[in-house]
Amino acid sequence: MTTEGTYMQNLDLSVVILSFNTKDITGRCLDRLKISKEYCEKRLKNKISVIVVDNSSSDGSVGFIKSGYPWVKLVASKENLGFSKGNNLAMKQVKTPFILLLNSDVYVEEESLYKALAYFRVNLNCDVLGGRLNYATGGLQPSCGNLPDPLNIVFWILGLGNLPILKDLITPFHPKNRGYFSKAHRVGWVMGAFFMLKRKVFEKTGGFDENLFMHMEEVEWCKRIRDGGFKTWYVPAVSVVHLHGASTNFDLSPSFLNELKGMRYFILKHMNLLYLPLKLTLSFGLILRVIAFSLLGKTKRARVYLEGLKVI
Repeated sequence: MTTEGTYMQNLDLSVVILSFNTKDITGRCLDRLKISKEYCEKRLKNKISVIVVDNSSSDGSVGFIKSGYPWVKLVASKENLGFSKGNNLAMKQVKTPFILLLNSDVYVEEESLYKALAYFRVNLNCDVLGGRLNYATGGLQPSCGNLPDPLNIVFWILGLGNLPILKDLITPFHPKNRGYFSKAHRVGWVMGAFFMLKRKVFEKTGGFDENLFMHMEEVEWCKRIRDGGFKTWYVPAVSVVHLHGASTNFDLSPSFLNELKGMRYFILKHMNLLYLPLKLTLSFGLILRVIAFSLLGKTKRARVYLEGLKVI
């Protein structure tokens, strides 16, 4: 058996990227990744491999990656497996002690991989790591939070989860306070756009719940990761650019609806006895949103929340 100390000496990494009709964006992602990969390998003397799972793209992504990026292992799926199945498929093939799940619309900086792996080396309590995500404009994208519980779910759907007056009462599911993202600390979940973990976490917990096609899958997995005795950290020194929404053509309406579906699934799986009262609360919160945004003349947003009533 390998001891933890010996385990931490091996910093070899496999980077897993899913691609679905984002040929040009994936190409830029790989261009940036190659620079960071070479920098990290030079500094840490480790080996970094890259796996791209193409989810049956129709934009020529497979040929583009094959011809332009021969250093990448390409897995061409004949169907769109979604985020959970696609990542699990790749992680099952990984032999390195570390894995990075990286969105195709994330651009790493030169030092991103090095800083992340170096953090694992100095903080043995870190089993999963998420970095600071920045919008293309340079602004901070909130990318981590606290695991859902009955109280913060209620305040989240009511849009009150980040009121300063409630800071001592609840731990927000989606924190907005910039101070929350200013320093390294343990968190409940980190966004799957940049999700680095020890392989043993995957081996013990089984990866993403494949019933979740997209959205909330990292939150649900982080719940089982915590229950398995592992620790998740947010480390802002590891910084990347996330073209939020690029993989969905910047239509974020499905994101909210999928998050609602995911929240429903999370509640049924992890707090089943509270499903009915929480469903009523979620419905009430959505109705308030429909009314509010209709009065503000934002009918498209109002229709999204109205649609949400059908999925919870």
